Amino acid sequence: MSGGGPPTVGIVVNPAAGKDIRRLVSAASPTSDMAKVGIVRRAVIGAVEGGAKRVLLTDDRRALAARAIDRLELDAELDLLPAPPWDVSRNSTVAAMHMRDEETGAVIVLGGDGTHRDVVKGWRHAPLVALSTGTNNVFPRHHEATVAGHAAAVVASGLASLDSVSWKAKILDVEVDTADGPELDLALVDLALIESSFTGSRAVWEGNRLKALVALVAEPASVGLSAIAARLAPTSRSEPGAVHVTFAPDGDTHRVAIAPGLYSDVTVTSHQRLDTGASMDLPGPGVLSFDGERDVVLAQGRSARLTLAADGPHVIDVSAAMAATARTHDHG
Repeated sequence: MSGGGPPTVGIVVNPAAGKDIRRLVSAASPTSDMAKVGIVRRAVIGAVEGGAKRVLLTDDRRALAARAIDRLELDAELDLLPAPPWDVSRNSTVAAMHMRDEETGAVIVLGGDGTHRDVVKGWRHAPLVALSTGTNNVFPRHHEATVAGHAAAVVASGLASLDSVSWKAKILDVEVDTADGPELDLALVDLALIESSFTGSRAVWEGNRLKALVALVAEPASVGLSAIAARLAPTSRSEPGAVHVTFAPDGDTHRVAIAPGLYSDVTVTSHQRLDTGASMDLPGPGVLSFDGERDVVLAQGRSARLTLAADGPHVIDVSAAMAATARTHDHG
């Protein structure tokens, strides 16, 4: 529930989500700006209908949120955060920090795995409604935005307690050894070490360059790097633990959907389960891919220390939240 102010729902929109290079090398469908505008508009309407008295939205240079709330006449305050001049991942992190400081009761995130990671980097324990509009969509789910907004407001307004309608996501804390000292990072779905010396376009779509993978979510119906671990040791998002997989050219070959409409052969040499609290080191050289995006170059002689934790964000179960409000009305 929001703090002392009015029940507040936040909406984080990543304008770049669903538009990376995987659209060119796979059969993934883009998510247009107009589609995002419609999703945000429906989420705002649902949030206000659900009891939110304030909706705090990220703005951007494409004015997605501003266009979404244009001419909306609702019994709530609709506020836009200042629009950053460039579309960079840190925008979502900064927005999450602002929403945390504003004591926002629930945050709807529109994006893929990478966007949700960016939000959690700014607010580790954020109460999230995770909406899928990206390329790799293991962490977020597909929900009708109207209902997602309503569910977020149910929590923000206190009609249902956060603990009763959410689950705590796993998180992989990463400490990278760099020439300038340790740098802290995290992953929500998976972390991979890629045989490369630069981040390039960031997206990962080639399985033959994998050296190691740690998957927190390894569900058989997933697409992406975590689908590799799902073939070996299925692990649900709510199940404790993770899966560590190693690769080499002489390993056993598995063919997996590494991106929407794109299959790749991977050669696995070993896999093992990791328990909550377990730590391990990944030695360089290579590039670290966080939740499907190459982000950090790991130099020769450097390593990354990984620790599996259970204190990630609260992920709101949309169905559970809607069921809770139905029970409230039944007993009203």
